[in-house]
Amino acid sequence: RALPLASLTREELANSKPDPALHRKTVEAKIGDVDAFASHSWSDDGNVKFDKLHEWAAGQSRLLWLDKACIDQLNIDESLACLPVFLAGCNQLLVLAGPSYPSRLWCVMELFVFIQMNGKREDIVLKLLDGSADLARSLQHFDAAKAKCFLDRDKQSLWAVIEASFGTFAPFNTAVRGIFV
Repeated sequence: RALPLASLTREELANSKPDPALHRKTVEAKIGDVDAFASHSWSDDGNVKFDKLHEWAAGQSRLLWLDKACIDQLNIDESLACLPVFLAGCNQLLVLAGPSYPSRLWCVMELFVFIQMNGKREDIVLKLLDGSADLARSLQHFDAAKAKCFLDRDKQSLWAVIEASFGTFAPFNTAVRGIFV
């Protein structure tokens, strides 16, 4: 699924609650048709995200994979199982990094999965929602052990994936920090 950026309203993105009606605005999409996978924290300022999305689009008609719209909010677990496919089907990874982004484990896992699936660094577009040195510093000091998920079971599952892949958090943290440099 993909969301035509032109159909997304500022109010829909500013609201941090799930909106199953937003899913009806999506369209079927084939792998390679979606311009970008938007990686963002629902907790960050939706108004600023809206502006950064339109800055990225530069006045062009764009198709976006946005979790809030493209994941069926009434069937989240089934949709999340396909996350690697969704990432692989997009031409870019658009990171909308705000103050809470580095503390959200799902966000960082999206970025990491993109790289692990042979996504190219030049296909990552980083849009900072806040130009402060604090945000840049927190991105460069990411620590998976301090990251949070809305559901504790998600955090435990993601930590298990990291530990199975890397043994400890240290090499994972190094890999993620390298992406932000």
